[in-house]
Amino acid sequence: MVKGMHCLKKTGFWPRGTTEREDRRVRRMAVAHGTASGAEIRAAVGTTVTQRTVTNRLLQGQLRARRPVACIRLTPHHCRLRREWCQAGADWRAEWRSVLFSDESRFCLGASDGRVMVRRRPGERLQPTCLRPRHTGPTPGVMVWEAISYGSRSTLVVIPRTLTANLHASLVIQPVVLPFMSSIQGGVFQQDNARPHTAVVTQHALQSVDILPWPARSPDLSPIEHVSLDGNSRVIYNQH
Repeated sequence: MVKGMHCLKKTGFWPRGTTEREDRRVRRMAVAHGTASGAEIRAAVGTTVTQRTVTNRLLQGQLRARRPVACIRLTPHHCRLRREWCQAGADWRAEWRSVLFSDESRFCLGASDGRVMVRRRPGERLQPTCLRPRHTGPTPGVMVWEAISYGSRSTLVVIPRTLTANLHASLVIQPVVLPFMSSIQGGVFQQDNARPHTAVVTQHALQSVDILPWPARSPDLSPIEHVSLDGNSRVIYNQH
């Protein structure tokens, strides 16, 4: 060995560029500021390592960057109503079996509403296979309505156009909901607070049905939000 030179011990890997204390600071920063980028975390912590090292430390702590889940903004008033609703039904057992939960779902018939990635080589940015045509107007789609209860479900109803109160009453309430509710002993109907649902026309059509009060901005409280629509929806999607 030449005098004045140093060599690394052959350990099979490069020495760590950060200490355990710095690793903890990086991870705490990422947890406290979830939307901060790796570069922002690196600058805030004041470490001299590369941004890639910061990203590696986050991955080692299982802190992987992911797209945030879209949610509805809730005010304190909304939170209070949701809490009161949950407390009112906390002791229900058999009562839930008599509830018919309903909801509408919209299927996009064009490209995905979310972010779409494409793999390409340098210089292929404008190749036809790398382009994503977009609609200048509303994205075409089809809306369907369905309801579920304990051990049963309604037929799938296709909404042919924009849902209005009159259309909701004539296409959903009268031919589907009312016959279904008559088959449930002590049945209670649930729907959210969308305008077609709360309109006078709809309320008049449901005057013989018990309605489950529903807190505003609470789609997550309905079990139908967590149940995939059956194969009929995929058939309808393909037909359109």
